[in-house]
Amino acid sequence: MYERLQELISSGDYKEALYEFQEEFLHIDRQTDEDAARLCLLEASLWEALEDSFEEFDAIARGIKYDPQNYELFYMLGLFYKDVNINKAYLCVQQALLYCEVPEDAATIRDMLFELEKDGSLRVKKLSIMVLSYNDPELLKKCIESIENTCFLEDTEVVVVDNNSTDEMVKEYLRAKRDSASYDFKLIENKENMGFPLGCNLGAKNCDKDRDIFFLNNDAVLMPNAVFFLRMGLYENRNVGAVSALSNSASLQEIEPKQFEKYAGKELGQLWHKKLSLEESLRIFKSYSKDMSIPKHDPYIRRFRLTGFALMVSKEALDVVAPGRDVFDGLFSPGYFEDDDLGIRLARAGFMQLVCDNSFIYHHGGGGFEGHSDAMENGRQKFIDKWGFDVWGYSLHWDEACRAIEELYNERKEPLRVIDFTCGFGATASFLKHEIPDIYVAGVCRAPFAANIARNMADSVAWGDLNLCRLPWKNHSFDVALIDRTDVCKVRASQFIKQNGIIIDEDFFKGDEE
Repeated sequence: MYERLQELISSGDYKEALYEFQEEFLHIDRQTDEDAARLCLLEASLWEALEDSFEEFDAIARGIKYDPQNYELFYMLGLFYKDVNINKAYLCVQQALLYCEVPEDAATIRDMLFELEKDGSLRVKKLSIMVLSYNDPELLKKCIESIENTCFLEDTEVVVVDNNSTDEMVKEYLRAKRDSASYDFKLIENKENMGFPLGCNLGAKNCDKDRDIFFLNNDAVLMPNAVFFLRMGLYENRNVGAVSALSNSASLQEIEPKQFEKYAGKELGQLWHKKLSLEESLRIFKSYSKDMSIPKHDPYIRRFRLTGFALMVSKEALDVVAPGRDVFDGLFSPGYFEDDDLGIRLARAGFMQLVCDNSFIYHHGGGGFEGHSDAMENGRQKFIDKWGFDVWGYSLHWDEACRAIEELYNERKEPLRVIDFTCGFGATASFLKHEIPDIYVAGVCRAPFAANIARNMADSVAWGDLNLCRLPWKNHSFDVALIDRTDVCKVRASQFIKQNGIIIDEDFFKGDEE
């Protein structure tokens, strides 16, 4: 199939090849996924020859959407990144090897890996996947199977800490896996339930110290390419310290139930996955993931904390914030808010934390900690006692203001500059930067502690008295100012607003209510 198109590309007749491709593309949805991906591969080759990197990238992404295990597309993506980001190139070529079943092609792919490994700038580490186990045998099996089915096991070790499960099926399964696994599988069996933070720390201490660590809940199931896209995020640049995925159930990383309804064929409400069988929930989630888990130009959402159900942390970040591999503070045992605490520590150390919106991991979610119904409230209070503030007050973006800015952007159809006097830790800046790629957000914080964290979300950050401190930006240089009238007067905001700019405060929305 597509012999004529391939012949035209090989002969260098690119103009005629474009016409041939357009003719074939009209019928792409009538093809099998494998044939459609093959057409996208030829399209990418055509754009590569025409030196249009943007179209080449998009063609590769379309192909992977049709066939998420097409090794040629991942290999081509590796070539795309070779002179852009050698670390991401290496991960792409490694993923191509994972999927390649053609011996001659696998040899070529390995040669490329060896070539990349000779480059002194390559810094990709091998990966440890650390799973904390406690009961739930069915989910645990799904979790381990998903690791085996989606990860490049040649460079991966799996470390499981069983937190003294009371279900013998769990213990028997893990012991059998330890004895039979063809990859590096370690099992640590606790004599007591240490809780989440200390159990994870024990696992981290049993991981190879030269590896990145991926902390994965035992009730989480990896979708195809989920770990690949997380690692791509981790190696986006040297400042990234931790990454996580989107899920059906994960604080501040949760996909709205409505997004799954197309794949379910019916309306879904909150906790929809617990109202269906596990197999049906996984089918729906996997179908959604297939459409969404593709290469993107900017798939990263900056955050100052990530949810611990699926958290990948770089070796470099671990060496700074947890040199002894006490990654989570045992203060928060049995659990809750230990991931928020880690996020603050990473942010203060200058590491970026990213949610990768092309990585998807199913999370069944538990009902809390057995015998500790008050664990969440206790954890919240422990966090307040340790840091002096309630993290829940800083985690959400100002939704109404963000929607108003999006409307302004769509109306003006030009880049916007926003000065945010309600910056906090940068939650609003994070949301705006993801939703509107060509926006500039400057944040003003009350104190250096907040500014140090917000700098990883906003483009520029200053701190001091919100009404009086000198700010480093030119007067009348912003399109939008965000203010809380209890903290900042309109005169102060007007100093930085252009003639046609707007000030958004609580009163801004009163007209809508009336």
